[in-house]
Amino acid sequence: MPTRWSRRRFLATTAGAAALLGGCGSDKPGTVADDGSVTVAHAFGETKIPAPPTRVVSAGLTDADDLLALGVVPVAVTDWFGAEPFGVWPWAFPRLGGAQPVVLNLADGVQFEQITALNPDLIVATDAGLDRDTYTRLSAVAPTIPQSGRDAFFEPWKDRATAIGQAEFRHDDMQTLIADVDAKFGAVKDANPRFAGTKVLLLGGTLQRGGVQVLGPGWRREFLTAMGLTVVDTDESLIPRDRLAAVLDSADVLIWTTESDEEQGALLADPTIAALEKRNVFTGKEIAGAIAYASTLSYPVVAEKLPPMIAAAQS
Repeated sequence: MPTRWSRRRFLATTAGAAALLGGCGSDKPGTVADDGSVTVAHAFGETKIPAPPTRVVSAGLTDADDLLALGVVPVAVTDWFGAEPFGVWPWAFPRLGGAQPVVLNLADGVQFEQITALNPDLIVATDAGLDRDTYTRLSAVAPTIPQSGRDAFFEPWKDRATAIGQAEFRHDDMQTLIADVDAKFGAVKDANPRFAGTKVLLLGGTLQRGGVQVLGPGWRREFLTAMGLTVVDTDESLIPRDRLAAVLDSADVLIWTTESDEEQGALLADPTIAALEKRNVFTGKEIAGAIAYASTLSYPVVAEKLPPMIAAAQS
């Protein structure tokens, strides 16, 4: 496992997958069985959770957001990027309510000893890069929820949230939260009729290997479509230098997920990018993080703060 799990590496290389989120048999997903348990299906089979958990470890990079959205404060959170307190970003931090969870990381793999010492009754690892052996080992500690499909990291956000809602005995509540996010993006579309027909690209915040990263997989760009925009169709995860001008020029608005003024300045130092002038939108750290986390708590930040920036780039 690499020593640094960078946001950009993950967003460039992960791809969406079909989820396996149903409960056992023909029951409605998230149904509480006669014995008081819930069963969640996933990539490695099914996990039976005997009762609503009280000590939850967030072992994946982003699943703490969806736990906190349900009012569940994990006893441990896995840090990803951004150097935020306890690995929790501003849109979720107030929900800690003064709690100080243990901070884990995946730099050297899953931290089994630390997780075991926390005596959890549920381990949520929907984007922890689990293979079957690691899943089996974690399951010996506590019921474990891994990825639902074939993608070890960053499956579609609704699949991740749905699995977490089921594991927390809160399926219906999570579906309401998901619908609320959809409604926020739909409201942006209704309030911005000028977005119709506007072509956009969602891009990394730095030049890489002489080119520009297109953030993917496709589900990561769906929020733009939900807001009424048209995403430029490209199969390239990295736009090479010799095609950069042509591809960037095909979009009306270029959304660069920059995390700092320094990254913005480095992009504008490139004459091809600088020549596009007002078409450029530079997100800054919070919006870049909210797009990366793609959660029931982070997406409302995107719906609130990104549209005015896009509208300004249209003028």
